Amino acid sequence: MVSKSLVALAAATLAGETLAASIHRSHEHLHLGKRDIVTHVVTHTAWTTVTITLGQSANAAPTTTVDNNSKLIKSALSSSSTVVAAPAEASSAAPSINTVVPNVAVVNAPASPSAIQNSAPAAAPSTTTPESTEDESSGHRLQRGLAYNDHNLLTSFIGGGSKATWVYNWGQQDDSNTTLEFVPMLWGIDKGFPQDFPKYWDANAQKAINAGSKAFLSFNEPDLPAQADLTPQVAAENHIKLMNPWAGKVRISSPSITNSGDPNMGLNWMQKFFDACNGQCKVDFLALHSYGTDGPTVLNHLLDAYNRFKMPVWVTELGFDGDDTKQDESMKYVLDHLENNSTFSFVERFAYFMVAEGQMLKENKLTTYAKTFAYGA
Repeated sequence: MVSKSLVALAAATLAGETLAASIHRSHEHLHLGKRDIVTHVVTHTAWTTVTITLGQSANAAPTTTVDNNSKLIKSALSSSSTVVAAPAEASSAAPSINTVVPNVAVVNAPASPSAIQNSAPAAAPSTTTPESTEDESSGHRLQRGLAYNDHNLLTSFIGGGSKATWVYNWGQQDDSNTTLEFVPMLWGIDKGFPQDFPKYWDANAQKAINAGSKAFLSFNEPDLPAQADLTPQVAAENHIKLMNPWAGKVRISSPSITNSGDPNMGLNWMQKFFDACNGQCKVDFLALHSYGTDGPTVLNHLLDAYNRFKMPVWVTELGFDGDDTKQDESMKYVLDHLENNSTFSFVERFAYFMVAEGQMLKENKLTTYAKTFAYGA
């Protein structure tokens, strides 16, 4: 968990972009020497003010103009430590590569929605599967997922009445001990960790399909140096090599990106990725992260992504700003629109960060917003 001093330091970034950039660089430098151990803490902060229009008809293209009823807040979030578990020695069975790496991407850069490019990729991403093969048997259009490291903590989230339908652990093998659909993630290329992610991917991917997985996640925050850390060109090359072979068997995500508005991060990175793909990458849906945000900010970010790439969206990591009460208000606001507002029918799945003590659990009990996510709204 990030110390109080780091939280205070992150809050101080409201003073301006220069300080935010300085903090980001110092945090990355602080943790460069820790990549040979299993626990990492990374913080990244950036800012923007955003607007949103809600309640449009199903046939209207989403827009990003001001809704006078939406309260827009500048906010910050500092996040967590997470675990990287080394795989077993190579054998006839592929080893587990359950990797959660510190995810504290954060919000946006100082640019208004009007400053964001709205051009389509130079070559549209290639899709080979139906627009959606989501299982709606739960009775809920939006599929809520549990992002976890410790499967022992999942129990409270999957009791009677739970709306959770899938799980993922940033890794390639299911250790959830649940009957929920597991979604494996390739995560990265090397990154200096003990894992050789591509080496075991084929065996673990096939194992996941055999167990009922319907979708695969590609790289984890390649736009962030502390995560997969790939250029759009390298990511495109390796997505084609490692993800394309599974097209038609499962649905395939884009790389999961931060919500930074930096020219080389977030949706800008994604644009460059699709440009580098030149129509050759098999991608069926976008995977997006959002931290340090409130409800309207999150929805605006989703609309920006959809308007830009015209693809279904999964929110695979999200962290609202504020205390338990404030996060619960944001959770209810976002879930209400994702479940009931046809403008957001392009959003298929949503996972909050994360099933862990100090996050969705406090003293081994669900926080108010965790209860809302798993059982309410």
